[in-house]
Amino acid sequence: MTTTTGADIVRVLDTATLAFITEDDLQQELHTALAAAGIESTREVRLSDGRSRIDLLVGRVGIEVKTDGGRNDVIRQLMRYAHCDELDELVLVTTRTKHHHMPTEVVGKSLRLVSLIGASL
Repeated sequence: MTTTTGADIVRVLDTATLAFITEDDLQQELHTALAAAGIESTREVRLSDGRSRIDLLVGRVGIEVKTDGGRNDVIRQLMRYAHCDELDELVLVTTRTKHHHMPTEVVGKSLRLVSLIGASL
């Protein structure tokens, strides 16, 4: 059994054709695109800190979807997620250019970006 990495997820999502209007639609489209590539994901997973819920989880990779929100707010949220032991990597999927200048590492865990600028219907 192979482990799916954040890089694997980015490769799939960078080439996926996604049709969405809302953030919930986008989460479902990502879930479907990953499944089509043979990658199992779970939506809306509660994390071990007792207050966080990540949009999608693939093994030990958390995927957070952002269609709005300030850069600093997103970084704080990702830092909270990164403190959870069940996550080794994070992937941020965003439709906003303001989220493009993120660190490549958060609390010692890799952070990868998938930009969907102009991808929505």
